[in-house]
Amino acid sequence: MLPSGAPGVAPKLDLNDFTTLVIALAADVALHESASAVRRYRSLTIGGANVSGAPASVPKNAGQQIDAIVELAAEGATEVRGLKFEFVSSWHELTVHWHDGSLERYRELGALASHWGGAGHRRSITINVAALADAIQDAFKGE
Repeated sequence: MLPSGAPGVAPKLDLNDFTTLVIALAADVALHESASAVRRYRSLTIGGANVSGAPASVPKNAGQQIDAIVELAAEGATEVRGLKFEFVSSWHELTVHWHDGSLERYRELGALASHWGGAGHRRSITINVAALADAIQDAFKGE
């Protein structure tokens, strides 16, 4: 999933690798489960709907939306700095918090995005895109 380094040599990460690492950490799973967790989060669809026939302007999955926002953040676009990613680890859900307070929920195909996804407590981590953008700048731009 991520490139490996060599003895005494750190792995070379690109923006996609950085995004994969962020998703793996946000998933809050054991290391041996991280690759499948990243794939599952990336495959979530908006509202749990089948979007296979949706127009090209509609993200087909959470991975496309995350990548688009992270790419804009890496380019220094200020309009994405106020966004937030919320990763729910109790069940697979990603919520994008937009500037206007609206939410865009991504769930597994067939799941109801407005319903509680499981029994017990809901655990989540929220990542501010401004902080993510700053980390990207530090990691890749040397600023």
